Amino acid sequence: MILDKVKTDILDPLGAAGWSALLARHGLDITVPIYNLEEELSRTLRVDRTVPGFEDFTTGGCRAVQAGDPAASLLYHALASPSCRPDPVAGKDPVFPSLEQLDLLENFIYSRARAKLADFKDPVLAVFAFQYRQAGRTTHRKHADMVYSRTGLARVGTHVPHYDGATRAFTPNPGAGVKGFRVTPSRYAIYIAERRTRGADGAVLRPSGLDLELTFLFPVHKVFAGDECLFTTGADDKLQPLQIARVKFAEIHVNEKLARVHDYQHGENDGYVPLPASPVFDIAKPPFVRRSDTDKSMVSLVEVGASCLVVPVAGPFASLVHQQVNGKDELVRFKVPPPKEIRGRSNRYWSTLELTAKGNSRAAPEYLNIRQEVIATDPPELADLNRLPTAEFDKKVLQHGGYEAAHFADHTCDGAIAAYRITGIDLPSYCAFSLVSAVDYFPLVDQVEVEEWVEKRQLMPTGLANNSLMFPQGGPQPMSDGRFQLDDEKPVQGTTLTYQIPNCQLPHPITPMRKAFSLEESSIYTATAIVGTPSRGAALCMGASASPVSAKALSWLPDAAANVYAPGWDVSQHRTNGRNMMVSYGLGSPFPEDAKLCAALNSFWPAVAPDSGRTYGFRPPKPGQPLRNLFTSLPLTDAELGYHAKHPMVVAQEVTEQTGWDGDYGPYIDGDARGRFVYAANALRADLTRAAYDGKLHYAGLDLVSTREFILRLNALAWVRDLCDEWCRFTTGRVLNHRQSGWWLVAFQKAETWAGWTSKVFPALSAAQKGSGYVLVFATVGPGEEFEAPPLRLRYPLRDMIEFHISNAEVLAPEGDGDGATVFARHNGGKVFEITGALKWYEVPS
Repeated sequence: MILDKVKTDILDPLGAAGWSALLARHGLDITVPIYNLEEELSRTLRVDRTVPGFEDFTTGGCRAVQAGDPAASLLYHALASPSCRPDPVAGKDPVFPSLEQLDLLENFIYSRARAKLADFKDPVLAVFAFQYRQAGRTTHRKHADMVYSRTGLARVGTHVPHYDGATRAFTPNPGAGVKGFRVTPSRYAIYIAERRTRGADGAVLRPSGLDLELTFLFPVHKVFAGDECLFTTGADDKLQPLQIARVKFAEIHVNEKLARVHDYQHGENDGYVPLPASPVFDIAKPPFVRRSDTDKSMVSLVEVGASCLVVPVAGPFASLVHQQVNGKDELVRFKVPPPKEIRGRSNRYWSTLELTAKGNSRAAPEYLNIRQEVIATDPPELADLNRLPTAEFDKKVLQHGGYEAAHFADHTCDGAIAAYRITGIDLPSYCAFSLVSAVDYFPLVDQVEVEEWVEKRQLMPTGLANNSLMFPQGGPQPMSDGRFQLDDEKPVQGTTLTYQIPNCQLPHPITPMRKAFSLEESSIYTATAIVGTPSRGAALCMGASASPVSAKALSWLPDAAANVYAPGWDVSQHRTNGRNMMVSYGLGSPFPEDAKLCAALNSFWPAVAPDSGRTYGFRPPKPGQPLRNLFTSLPLTDAELGYHAKHPMVVAQEVTEQTGWDGDYGPYIDGDARGRFVYAANALRADLTRAAYDGKLHYAGLDLVSTREFILRLNALAWVRDLCDEWCRFTTGRVLNHRQSGWWLVAFQKAETWAGWTSKVFPALSAAQKGSGYVLVFATVGPGEEFEAPPLRLRYPLRDMIEFHISNAEVLAPEGDGDGATVFARHNGGKVFEITGALKWYEVPS
């Protein structure tokens, strides 16, 4: 019986590690003998919701195990919630439940329901990604609960995954001082699900009025092996168990980026790159097309009891690849086409090759790295064209092409997860959509949290926020909202259905002669929605969802992913035969090529991505046109962008030299005999693909940024621009709060407390500065000039500088009202002013 395994595999080992003491506070004794355990787990308890971690356990739960309902089961909440920790055991580190133990406990809880297929309305079998969450991240927001989606997101990494028991999730960082990223898997199980419309019961995250036109699948019963999962009624009206064989999963994932680069696709990819005449590569074979059933370097499927993990294989973010041609191992490469316009757009975007998309439809990777030339030696060598003198670089890369550039492969892909036929359950069975996506640089920040903050700020209902007011390009729309979008064509602002679907070209993992996702399936249009169960009570308080521990629980569901496709971050979009398909092959090749442009353009596609606009300051100049500054919405600190060896804080020994998240350095102000300059990376030479190939990428602290801090930075920067605009006009003669104002944010520092701020490079402007705060330094500059060879960095003559120090910045956080925050400002090192309102500023006595 499962009960015996619960005793020996869960309660006995965890009970001795402090969990029995924790649960005893609620009157539960998990140390009772096996013959008393069933009664102990099912009796009514006096739950103490003042015990830390239990604040958001549903008021509808009063037993250790509530049949068929993990969220109403006190034992499950204790073991599965990231907010709960065992009581300390002297001399021992805390021990947390494993995924195997949680899976077993889930099975036991469902086994107590004694469910029959006849109990369910319009049932099907479906594979879901799922996660137990704190109250603030559930569908109904009332109490901690399980949430599900037919789409899951694993993420690539350079290091093997590590499950962190304390957060009940996977940790993304490989460790202090270690470059790279950990693989983060996604978890799936197969459920009996009911097929129905949404209703008004809080069972769908961010419901829309349009949901009534759609069909959803709602999980109601987890399927697991043995004779305690499902029952039938015998001739004597007694329950008879069904024998369920081992639950077994299968996967298929496909990466076909390189093949699509070279495929005209009947005109869908009219910017395609013809294959070289020699060697004659076969784009129908690896590495042009890679499938996980034959290429074991992509993903693995790891069984965890009755569930499974999709685990990307750890490896570089950008790898050189080879193909056998006439018995010779050839480095895969292509001839860089000359510049030309395709439908009014140049095929050069900065120093990247652009395969111009048709609107939001991408039949091939939109961006391709062309700055690593293949030199015909034996074996071939790479020449880094970023290191060429300017005249030669411009001529070769920007003006002519004609050389052979290396193809790089990444491990991003999309696929499907299916379960093998389950004897005794004769129901239709549906796949889950599995995305193996690029690294999430802000793993503690979910897209949906930022989207809802923007909506709240604008007093707009779900889906109707004007994101362009905060993000000039792109926005924070979460993939879980993918079924609807803002409809700008309606006379009255509203939303419209997108009919967005998973990649319907994917083969079925078990029967590859058919497709994994059928257009005949009515629920296909809600595959990225997050669903759950209506609330069964409430929470004593919502504070648990914001606790320091629970905030670290990493998500593998689509509310943590982006629904902006230009071309995208987690997945792209291809419209073919009237279908809006989510596909990974529309992203850049390799992905870091895409990420550089995304980050430089104000974290263009998803808002929850690095914003490195201030790393470069300006778009690459065009002849006869004025400089166009890159607008910053989300300020990254100087540490996150990287400290150059000549940064004033490094010179003053306040910090040490270090590269930023992209392997490069942020801007800084320095002077010499010719004057003062802003030094910054050269946008045409910065190469995230090469940095990935060389293993230079890392989090640089971005993985520690919480949702609160993320939104606080967004709000603080927007607030300063608005509050100080009139002072800036009056003092400098130039507006501040405009996207092309010319003011470049060249320094951004966070003061945890002004009382503890000790920097001599950026000293406090006033003794009145209190609380927490930020230092912001803006500059206007002249045209960039080269000062080193190769010109990997440029310098810009400093013309004007303003410095802002925010005092009491904490009131600008999502939960604050802004009351009490002030700004101290200084122009070109002159007098200090305190700015308290749009037209209110006062000189601060020295």
